[in-house]
Amino acid sequence: MKRTARATAGARMIGIVVASAALVAGLTACGTDTAGGDASPRPETTSIAQQVPAIDVNDAVDVRRYYTVESIVRIVTERGGDETMVLGTLAAAEAESGWYAGNSGGASGKRRTVDVFGWQSSYPGGAESNQATEAAAEHFMDVAATVPPETRDDPVEFAVAVQFADPRGYDPGNRVFSRTSTNRDTVVTKYTASLPEAKAALEQVQQAR
Repeated sequence: MKRTARATAGARMIGIVVASAALVAGLTACGTDTAGGDASPRPETTSIAQQVPAIDVNDAVDVRRYYTVESIVRIVTERGGDETMVLGTLAAAEAESGWYAGNSGGASGKRRTVDVFGWQSSYPGGAESNQATEAAAEHFMDVAATVPPETRDDPVEFAVAVQFADPRGYDPGNRVFSRTSTNRDTVVTKYTASLPEAKAALEQVQQAR
């Protein structure tokens, strides 16, 4: 009778041990599954870079801006400029005029005509004409030939150097660039802000070719 009781107790103990082992194994497996679930891909929370819209060539206004960009890319390249110089020229024109030359500021009847780089324009066909835009880009490259070679390693540094080297007088008005009322650091900041749009526009022109 005692042996039976002992055997029964032993059996119960073995059952408890087996059950406990099964429970631990189950929990371990469950934990492994959970870990596997955590390792699955999750959406990244990194910030999305601001997308710069391309120029809408079907828009009556933007198509003129596109012509400005296209002309700058063509002229700077033809004059031996590399991509850094192209981007600098585009950034300067975007910061000064948004790639849109024409009238700017002043009271009625006293509005000034400025080219795509923010300089007063007396071009016979008006600053808005395609020829005036091309002439402005050609002049920009004429001045570019006078700036130190080391400035051509950075788009913004190149563009600012050219604008400050331009021998023409400048009526500041509401333009970005002014040797009389705007310091160089401010111009650098403005041109740097225009660089992403310059890169997007250059890519658009390159893809269209």
